[in-house]
Amino acid sequence: MATNANTTAGECLTAFSDNGTVESSRYFHARRTVLEMLRDRGYDVPDSELTRSLAEFRSLYGRIPNAETLRISVSLRSDPSKMVLVVFMGPVDIIKKQTLKSIHDQIPDKGKLNGLLVIVQSKMTSYAKRELMESYPSKVEIFEPKYEVLTADEKQALLMKHNLEEKQLPLMLKTEAIARYHGWEKGQVVKITHTGGLIHSLVTYRCVV
Repeated sequence: MATNANTTAGECLTAFSDNGTVESSRYFHARRTVLEMLRDRGYDVPDSELTRSLAEFRSLYGRIPNAETLRISVSLRSDPSKMVLVVFMGPVDIIKKQTLKSIHDQIPDKGKLNGLLVIVQSKMTSYAKRELMESYPSKVEIFEPKYEVLTADEKQALLMKHNLEEKQLPLMLKTEAIARYHGWEKGQVVKITHTGGLIHSLVTYRCVV
């Protein structure tokens, strides 16, 4: 795949000074990484999708994108009858079994489904995962983040390493679903590691306000 962990992490760090919304930047990088992976796997991904700039992405999807509009549906170049669907789940308190009905409804032709990738931002219950795997055996990949709160020393080291002030970090509102779920407090910095086969490791940081 064209994007590796170090390159992507570097892009995320430079995005700290981005004048646009953090949400749109995060979705932009995540979606482009998925598209690069799909092309590497042999799927027919248009060049226009991979060359789209962040400004163009915001113009198309808005400054605060609706996760449902970001879904991707592409076919194998070698066999157009086989398609893969990528679904982005928006931030919720927790992804339960009932939530998966929305994913099921987004699949236009289930007989052609060659793969289903689910990109989540919140914790998914074991019951929900099992339901997904049983509904689409051998076809599902789930990419979910791991959250860690930095200690005061780790937070200071991060700021010093990248010559940043706290206000320059991407922000996470204390009222956001994931922050309320974990009970995070203002001033805490959360390290978010995205794994699951998409890339070896994509790390971002957000400061609770």
